Amino acid sequence: MLGKFRVFVQRSLITGILATLPLIITFWVIKFLFDKFSSFFLPYLGMITRYMDIELHVYVQKIISFIIILILLVLIGVAAKHYVGKVALRFLERIADKIPVVRSIYSSIQQIVHAVQTASGGSFQKVVIVEYPRKGIYTMGLLARESSEFLNEITGEVCLNVFVPTTPNPTSGFVLIVPKSEIIDSDISIDDGIKFIISGGLVDTSVKKSLPETERKQDVS
Repeated sequence: MLGKFRVFVQRSLITGILATLPLIITFWVIKFLFDKFSSFFLPYLGMITRYMDIELHVYVQKIISFIIILILLVLIGVAAKHYVGKVALRFLERIADKIPVVRSIYSSIQQIVHAVQTASGGSFQKVVIVEYPRKGIYTMGLLARESSEFLNEITGEVCLNVFVPTTPNPTSGFVLIVPKSEIIDSDISIDDGIKFIISGGLVDTSVKKSLPETERKQDVS
């Protein structure tokens, strides 16, 4: 009887941990970002409040600092889409590229950011299914673009470039050159496909509609 109770408690504890773990991690990430961002303008806000003889709680100052950071990021994002902002960013990139240590750090971070943007689906067209690593076994990939004429001539078929992300890190993976006739259109959104890959297949995918295999293959553009 005592053994069954102990097993019950252990299983309940594990279930409770697994149920609350996503919430705990999400809370920790948000708190970490808030603490880091909100501390940036705290010295300046402290000087302003002392100069104006205003008393503000430290937490209120953190909220104000965090809001200022968000507004600045939005303004930078808007500016980066226009000509003046692009010119300014390129100018800063050229300066960073001329400083030895800064150049290495900036280049590494830029590659990581580009990889994350790529894995999130910003550069891909859709989620497709291909038979890999052998016939009868299927894997999920992201359709990049149509293969070059050079590759089509080598393979003798019209092919598509498919990026297959790895689990649980979708920023790494490998590229397959797959004949267009052998690609199956999954009708799965890129976001759902990324979630499926990151979770190792534990997260279910939502499909808009089910099409026959031959019809799905013809639908790939």
